[in-house]
This record gives sequence, structure tokens and C-alpha cells, in this order.
Amino acid sequence: MELNIDPGKVMLVIGLTLLIVIGVNVLIYFSVTRKGTIGQIELLRRAAKQARNPWEVEDNSLAELSKLVAELKENSDQGKDDDRAP
Repeated sequence: MELNIDPGKVMLVIGLTLLIVIGVNVLIYFSVTRKGTIGQIELLRRAAKQARNPWEVEDNSLAELSKLVAELKENSDQGKDDDRAP
């Protein structure tokens, strides 16, 4: 079985592949060195953090609410003890 490979087509495929790879790398380089990239990176970090713990904000709010309720109960109990004092 004889393979009939056209060297011109092989060079065209290799050239197009190299052109695409180099083009993608140039686009990545310019997107990283651009001024607004820090904002994009920060957005990606926030998204990753949010994905790890999607209810972090709600958990923090509930923890603060629990703390405030405990303080109110403590102050309420102290007020009852003060009323009972002679």
C-alpha cells in the first residue's frame, strides 16, 4: 500500500497550525500585559472563591446575627437580675 502524501499540503497544515498557536499565544500575552487585566484576574479570583463557598456571605451574616442575639439575651438576663436586687 503506497501513501500518496503531497508535501505542499503537509507544509500548509503545519504552517497553519503554527500560525494558530503563535496567534493564540500573542493574544494571551497582550491580554495579560494590558492595563485592565488586574480587574479581570480579581474577578476570576472572586468567582473561584464564591464557587468554593457559595453561601459565605449568608453564613457570615447569620453568625453576626447569632452573636447579636446572644448579646441581647445576655443583656436581657442582666436586666432581670437588676430588677430583683433589693
